[in-house]
Amino acid sequence: MMANRRSTFLLIWVITAVGCLYVFLKYASPKIFQMLMAKDHPMPTPSTLMMWYMIMGVLAGLVYATTSNQKFVDFLSFLLPDRGPVIKSFLRKIIFVGFPALVGWFVYTWAIPGAASPVELRIQHPTLPQDFEKLENPFRQADADVQRRCIEEGKVLFQTYCRPCHGSKADGNGPFANSFRLRPINFQDPGTIATVVDNYLFWRIKDGGPGLPAESTPWDSAMPSWKDDLKDDEIWKIIMGEYDTAGVMPRQREKLE
Repeated sequence: MMANRRSTFLLIWVITAVGCLYVFLKYASPKIFQMLMAKDHPMPTPSTLMMWYMIMGVLAGLVYATTSNQKFVDFLSFLLPDRGPVIKSFLRKIIFVGFPALVGWFVYTWAIPGAASPVELRIQHPTLPQDFEKLENPFRQADADVQRRCIEEGKVLFQTYCRPCHGSKADGNGPFANSFRLRPINFQDPGTIATVVDNYLFWRIKDGGPGLPAESTPWDSAMPSWKDDLKDDEIWKIIMGEYDTAGVMPRQREKLE
């Protein structure tokens, strides 16, 4: 009886610890960073970062369960057929029935034949949507002191939101860069942001990859949409800080005669 209680307690402890980690990353962490950064809105944990922390949390639980032979035996005891607690019986059903069914479903969906989309030419810089055509950076026309202050604020915002992918030097070598099939863009390359105007970058940051039109497939951007997390003024400042960090200038608009 004591062995059953000990094994059930260990299993519940590991599951609870992983669940608490998820709750902290999903709900508590955004509020904490909101207070630390003095923002008027929560700072959500990026989904990729959350996935990696959850993986590390599960691995930490498994490492704890294998710190001794007795703990490992207790942790796996729910797999043994006995008349233990109901939760052990439920977990056995998940392992022996649900898990193989889930794997079978993934294999089936992967192997089933389907229609492939026709190959299309990919456009690196799709046409700017009409809603963004007439937008202008409100800080570009300010005096030199205001512009410098906006650039510095934008560089801080860039390091907060963009550095994980695009790197602290805007060279595409952020800490998460290697986790993408296609590496983030190197903004120092004169063929990237130096070839577009400010409002084009405003559109790309605001709508992200989900806002790309069909002609930008099949290599859809992994860029998230920031329209729910960043204010327009913050996006304009990020753009100014981004150009300054990369050491390039935006393309100037053609003046109509």
